[in-house]
Amino acid sequence: MNVVKAEDSIPPAFTQLRYDEDYSYLADPAARTNAFDRIKYIPLNDRTNWYVTLGGQARARYENFPNDLFGTEPRDKSGYNLLRAMANADLHLGPIVRVFVQGISATEQGRAGGPRPSDEDEFDLHQAFVDIQIPLTGETSLTLRGGRQVIVFGAERLLGVSDWTNVRRTYDAVRGTLATSGNTLDGFYAQPVRVLPYRFDDDVPDTFIAGIYDTWKIPGALAKAKAKLEMYALYVNRQSITFNQTTAGENRYTLGTRFSGSPKPFDFDLEADYQIGRFNFKTTHAFSVAAIGGYTLTNVVFEPRLFLGSDIASGGRRDNPGNTFDQLFPSAHDQFGIIDAIGRQNIIDVHPGVTLTLLKDKPGAKQLQLLTEYRQFWRESNQDAVYTSSGTVLRASGGSNASAIGGEIDLQVNWQFDRYINVYAGYSHFFHGAFIAATGPHRDIDFAYTALTFTF
Repeated sequence: MNVVKAEDSIPPAFTQLRYDEDYSYLADPAARTNAFDRIKYIPLNDRTNWYVTLGGQARARYENFPNDLFGTEPRDKSGYNLLRAMANADLHLGPIVRVFVQGISATEQGRAGGPRPSDEDEFDLHQAFVDIQIPLTGETSLTLRGGRQVIVFGAERLLGVSDWTNVRRTYDAVRGTLATSGNTLDGFYAQPVRVLPYRFDDDVPDTFIAGIYDTWKIPGALAKAKAKLEMYALYVNRQSITFNQTTAGENRYTLGTRFSGSPKPFDFDLEADYQIGRFNFKTTHAFSVAAIGGYTLTNVVFEPRLFLGSDIASGGRRDNPGNTFDQLFPSAHDQFGIIDAIGRQNIIDVHPGVTLTLLKDKPGAKQLQLLTEYRQFWRESNQDAVYTSSGTVLRASGGSNASAIGGEIDLQVNWQFDRYINVYAGYSHFFHGAFIAATGPHRDIDFAYTALTFTF
């Protein structure tokens, strides 16, 4: 399950998943060097592989959207607060059995128009699963997992946790992982969980996704570049989804591949998908291609990383709206700008930018980075809608043949104070284009935010 091995990082880096962190090295008392180590390895008996790991995270974020979604949302002059707390326990019962549990509490205060569906979940079970790890031969093992769990693959363009939102995505699922030296093959069946703010979350009715996902770490000359080739086949069935102005059921197959690596000073990420299925009793075909490349100037002050990316995802036609690419269940944030106005459906975008490392490994600043990025958006099909990052229709087609949606500039400072404390703040502005101007309210969007996160 892409576990962070103790020998790879001691202590292991905190992850969005938390279940990938391995603290078994703390069985050696000499390795316990800080106060949190005593809860990262709590022995249950004299056997070193029977232990509990505890962890958690608290995050407070302030957001201000004077003209959210171009003025279609209630005007919010003072902004609002989002609070989230999570706690997890990882129980290891020897080398074969493992139980992972994580709770979540997410609340919103002060938003004009009230909380969005992803803002509130008063108290709920975010993850609760059992792993059975079966050793096979040498470095080969099979892990069977069942229960409520976060599922993440690749760059999270199709399946992600959506950590930016106050309530993260999770699934009730079964999953099998065959891990060998340099290769991981996953197979899964999952039902996305529906957020019920004041009741126990349950599954989205009549909706499921299943698939296989293979990750190969390319050996040889590309090994130092951490090059990976990922190939996958996914199937989704939904009772109801809306493309443009048509709501109906769908079933869809996604065949895709991703090639990524970082041959310093370069880095690259290329992913392509083809979809076939049925929507509203018609056969559908759709596609998506995402590409980004970067270059880091290591001998220059602030080590600037210059990058350029582009995305295209197909749109539907009047006689077949289901030809719109289905973005499935992504981590939508920052895929198409920090404002999160736009999703991976009926879209073309180009996005240049630069990241500056202002401080690194200094007292009070493990890392301080500045991101500056610009994105320009167009509709791939002028017969289809513009979609939000959550996959809902932002503006239906029909009011204009214009392709230009607009452009977004993002500025963000990210300050990793130490291992446990992170602060970020930023400002984004979306300049509306001709299609937005012709189809409804069209105030430019401003977005200001700041957040403090403590992870242990």
